[in-house]
Amino acid sequence: MVAPSNNIPTIFAAFGATGDLMRRKVLPALYYSYKHGELPKMFKVVGFSRREWSDEEFQGYVHEVLEEHAKTKISEAELLPFLSMFEFQRGEFGDKSSYDDLKKTFDGLDAEWGVCSNKLFYLSVAPEFYELILSELARSGLTDPCEPDQGWTHVIVEKPFGMDSTTAKQIDELLGKLFKEEQIYRIDHYLAKEMLQNILTFRFSNNLFELPWGNKLIEGIHIKVLETIGVEKRGPFYDGVGAFRDVGQNHLLQMLALVTMEHPESFEAAAIQKKRADILSSLDVLSDEDMKKATFRGQYDGYRDIEGVLPSSDTETYFKVRATMSNPKWSGVPMVMESGKRLGEPLKEIVVTFKHPMPCLCPPNGAHHKNEVIFRMEPREEILIEFWTKKAGFSFATERREFHYMLREQSAHVPYVEEYAKLLLDCIRGDQTLFIGTGEIREMWRFTDPILAAWQKGVVPLESYRPNSREVLDTARHVK
Repeated sequence: MVAPSNNIPTIFAAFGATGDLMRRKVLPALYYSYKHGELPKMFKVVGFSRREWSDEEFQGYVHEVLEEHAKTKISEAELLPFLSMFEFQRGEFGDKSSYDDLKKTFDGLDAEWGVCSNKLFYLSVAPEFYELILSELARSGLTDPCEPDQGWTHVIVEKPFGMDSTTAKQIDELLGKLFKEEQIYRIDHYLAKEMLQNILTFRFSNNLFELPWGNKLIEGIHIKVLETIGVEKRGPFYDGVGAFRDVGQNHLLQMLALVTMEHPESFEAAAIQKKRADILSSLDVLSDEDMKKATFRGQYDGYRDIEGVLPSSDTETYFKVRATMSNPKWSGVPMVMESGKRLGEPLKEIVVTFKHPMPCLCPPNGAHHKNEVIFRMEPREEILIEFWTKKAGFSFATERREFHYMLREQSAHVPYVEEYAKLLLDCIRGDQTLFIGTGEIREMWRFTDPILAAWQKGVVPLESYRPNSREVLDTARHVK
């Protein structure tokens, strides 16, 4: 992992600077980093968009976004040093002169600073614009280093990384033509969550559990991302994606990789990415017949009334999938992943269940014991280790106890913002540990493509469920 450094002169070029991701995540994350003293001393954000804005109007927009996020007024004096980092460049994605003007802006900043700065390109745009933008960046010389041995170029792309294996490969090949793998940063913000990073530390910094971590002692793994929120205003996007593409194909499979991967040879990014890709490559592909018992999909009542959703939509808002691995260490261990919207109180966790000990020192005619390790992100960031002890007294009876580690008070966590702040800083520092490699993307689509195809053919019927309840979890209990 790369040692932090704040002395990295950087120009951050944001394509789609007025889009939803910039407003909800990136701008608050940059301000969060600034307040914590983490941004480089020489740092400039150049917003690229079609709007006819001056620098002052763009800065006013940023001010408005930050107040909206903070839900309170922020004085101009307090924000002035931060807002001075922002410039605006009007441009069209398909207009060559817009990129030439952007190149002049970059060269002017280098001359002003007296350094060869690093260039960070953030594509907050739909994937269909990637080819156009990346080709023009290369043609205009924007991606060329200003000195042979100085200044790097990094490009950040957001999920979805394609809609299936074919489109993911097309995006990957396009990026590969213009950039080396070490220049490409594919964001999955779940990897930046503190508790998911803690999985690696818990497993590989302690000998307590890692040596028997596998099918000799583990009976099953259950990953849950159950959300309170619904689709709300994301109807047009969500209806073309669905819950499985939105969180299953990426977030949940990444969580599964972290909890099952082998010990990396080092803690460098490439070594960690390789181990994640290796374990994902052992996922067994489900047949159509398997789908009926190993997958479930549902849609909450009222979803089709959302603006932008087709009246006859069969898009799932909840899914449950049971996976297995051919890896000898995990053979025979069921791995269940489920996620959905409008499911009552939020619950995001990974539950690792250990096998019942045989023979068991259990009370006669009493409950048989199983231990669990739970990595939980919501409603609290914590690790729980369940174990059994004898109750005090004359009879031999056991009771459940737990070791409990809470990372911090939940109020100390700023969702999305904290994760994006960490990811953007890692892009600047050149650390790809919390980013997805091309090998991982291929393996994730290899597993998910057949499921999506089977669902599209109707192999597994789409069930309905009542929103704001957990009743669908019972309906899907045959997937275990």
